[in-house]
Amino acid sequence: MQRVSSAKLHKAQTALGYVLPYEERLLYMLLTFIHEERYLYEHGLPRGMHSLRQTPYAIARPINRVSIIFIASDTGLCGAYNANVEKKMLEVLDDYAGLPRENITLYPIGMQMLDVARKTGCMVEDRYIGLMANPDDLTCERISRRLQIGYIRGTVDKAELIYYHFKNISVQILQRDTFLPFQSELVKSTNPSFGREISGKQGPIIPQEYPLAELDPEYYEGYIIEPSRQELIDALLPRVLSFQLFRAVLDANASEHAARTLAMKAASENAQDLVRELTLLYNKSRQQAITAEILDILSGSVR
Repeated sequence: MQRVSSAKLHKAQTALGYVLPYEERLLYMLLTFIHEERYLYEHGLPRGMHSLRQTPYAIARPINRVSIIFIASDTGLCGAYNANVEKKMLEVLDDYAGLPRENITLYPIGMQMLDVARKTGCMVEDRYIGLMANPDDLTCERISRRLQIGYIRGTVDKAELIYYHFKNISVQILQRDTFLPFQSELVKSTNPSFGREISGKQGPIIPQEYPLAELDPEYYEGYIIEPSRQELIDALLPRVLSFQLFRAVLDANASEHAARTLAMKAASENAQDLVRELTLLYNKSRQQAITAEILDILSGSVR
């Protein structure tokens, strides 16, 4: 099982390695467009440029209805992986203790958390529990689009995302991110890739000539945009949200296999230790029995 999990981990890492640079560059471009538009408007360049209107996905409002996406695994034998996700989900529900449970919708991804979600008394959207078996961007896009429509219609006031971030095979970090409303400054501060050169499988992707200061008001990269930044931002933002969810699913998938690899390695080592202890105990018992028989023979011959 350790070898199988290790092979699946390699496959999950490869998938994450292909998607991550694209998702990060897409987000980087979106944040850069927003920053440039603000800079050009504030400095009056070029003439006639207007301020960006507020995107409906970024307008915060009083929280009455909440959607929570939490990503676990389909199977067990992965240590405390699912238990920690369950604990984090219950902590998040405690933060919304003032809301009626029917105003909270849970999106469990992974079979292990379905029963836990149903026991909370919240609304459960269980159509996407099989996503971990075959992570794909189309399903993530449907979930993202459903939440976006709900946010525009007012049936969702806030959406949160709970998942494990894969750092390496030994370290997986449990994350709690705000999915909606979209917060460009928060994403900028929490995204370690913003402002640095992003590398992919084939080397650097769109190398930056100048290091980008995160909030440098004088920075202007100079993209040529058609038809307008506003229309491009309106088209990019839903795609950024969809790939943010897809990347989180791949992150959690890699973290699951890493946790299972470590758990099976620990189980194998414990089994080997147990075999050694039982072998030693068996040899001691056998030696004692042989010694007792020899003593019986010697005592009989003396008589």
